[in-house]
Amino acid sequence: MPDAATSASTAPDIDLLDAPCRALAEAADAVGEAARHASGLAFGARLPAAALARGGRVRLGWRTLLRTLTDPSGLGWAPRGRGVARAGRLAGILAGRESLAISIAVCGLKARIRAASAGRPELFDDPGAAAVLGAVGAGRQGEAVRLFRAIMRERGAEHAFALLAPSFADILAWHALTDANPFNDHAGWQVATGRAETAEPVLGLGAAFWAFCDRGPAQPEGPATTGAAPTPGPARRRVTYRPPRPAPLPPDAGLGGHAAALRTHAVRLRVAAMTPGWQGQENEALRAEVTRLAARCATAAGGLALAAAQLQDQ
Repeated sequence: MPDAATSASTAPDIDLLDAPCRALAEAADAVGEAARHASGLAFGARLPAAALARGGRVRLGWRTLLRTLTDPSGLGWAPRGRGVARAGRLAGILAGRESLAISIAVCGLKARIRAASAGRPELFDDPGAAAVLGAVGAGRQGEAVRLFRAIMRERGAEHAFALLAPSFADILAWHALTDANPFNDHAGWQVATGRAETAEPVLGLGAAFWAFCDRGPAQPEGPATTGAAPTPGPARRRVTYRPPRPAPLPPDAGLGGHAAALRTHAVRLRVAAMTPGWQGQENEALRAEVTRLAARCATAAGGLALAAAQLQDQ
């Protein structure tokens, strides 16, 4: 196995990896907000009543909106919000239906975990950390969480956090977004996108979770060496990107505004998939996944734009 200095010299430039991680986080947020706006129209009181009473283009636009919110090649199962939309979202989670917003958020978390480990090749010298990162690379988020918790039990929480920071918050958020429990999704979404989900007090995000998911930069870079001076190497900046809480689109953006935003994010994701830092056989699956998500963003944008034209909601 190559030593840390050799691995560091061949690792991808971490500066190149921040942009695709940011693009994925911001795309997930934009898709989520577009789905929330569309759900408010499709499952509210005004549009369904007008569609049933008046028919014509209004009914056609409502049906287009419903198809867009449930299109597996676009938004997936995308109801978000209150009332009927919330019930539909919970039903989709319990039935195992996939959502584009969650898929992009999870892809972004995997990209951030991979980017963080790229700057710390010494992690693969530790059997526990190597096992966790191997499970992440294979897409086994449940196994990654179990292995991480095993490190905590056997070697202590402080060691586990120092070893895998800042990735432990991303691993737990990934698990929260993909498990069968719908009540921890707001916490995983907040870590993935930087946007807090409104939650009832009993299900709210407490200070303990914030402390647990602290991603501060004051973490050891690797195990201390004894008996020999450390081998000098190029200084590498650790990826500790926490997405800023993005400003939502203005209230009057409408379906047309959200469709335009999704088209922009589709282009950004295609560019992110071609980032030089993600080149190589081990990252081919990740690049292919980002490309598929970009295509789905474009499909969703087309559906929202068609509904906007039919409803004259530009």
